[in-house]
Amino acid sequence: MDGVIIDSEPIHQQLEFEMFAELGLHISEEEHKDYIGTSAIDMWTKIGERHNLTKSPKELLLYGRKKYWKSLDEGKVPLVEGALDLINIFYENKFLIQVASSATRPTVDKVLEHFSLGKYFKYRIGGDEVSKSKPEPEIFLKAAQQSGSDPENCLVIEDSGNGVTAAKSAGMFCIGYENSGTGKQNLAHADVLVKNLNEIDLVTIKSIQ
Repeated sequence: MDGVIIDSEPIHQQLEFEMFAELGLHISEEEHKDYIGTSAIDMWTKIGERHNLTKSPKELLLYGRKKYWKSLDEGKVPLVEGALDLINIFYENKFLIQVASSATRPTVDKVLEHFSLGKYFKYRIGGDEVSKSKPEPEIFLKAAQQSGSDPENCLVIEDSGNGVTAAKSAGMFCIGYENSGTGKQNLAHADVLVKNLNEIDLVTIKSIQ
């Protein structure tokens, strides 16, 4: 979802660095890059362990969610260019579309409601509904199980290195989307790389099947 459907990584990074400053943390951009694509609870757990935070990961997650939802309500988070067109291509051609996001399930539901995308996604799963975050494959395997799909019949679109690793570890075909807003990510293990979602059309999708 983040970085593929909505162009949210820039605002996520802005808000997270604001929180780091509030907490008196000095997190380098290099360290922060390791957390892109992982769940917020996983990020805050690792930061807490590395930097000896006194606040709990859950407390920081909820505070960060509040700040992010406010930005969403204020219209500061746009759709990724070409995302709605691609969703419609899948939907009109009877593909089953799922969201498997490291964002918490309440945030997934709020984002889909905010952009009126709920009808497209019968199945959805958030990072708080799995025990191991990306780059572990659990979220994609659980999503496949949720919809009764075989992993080898699944196509994943990912913009983060952690997400690509998770998709390939789950045995799924993966399109790596080079979203400049996500920062420089290692997508080398993706099966196909695109710089714009408009590069993905029905011909490409059917050639993968």
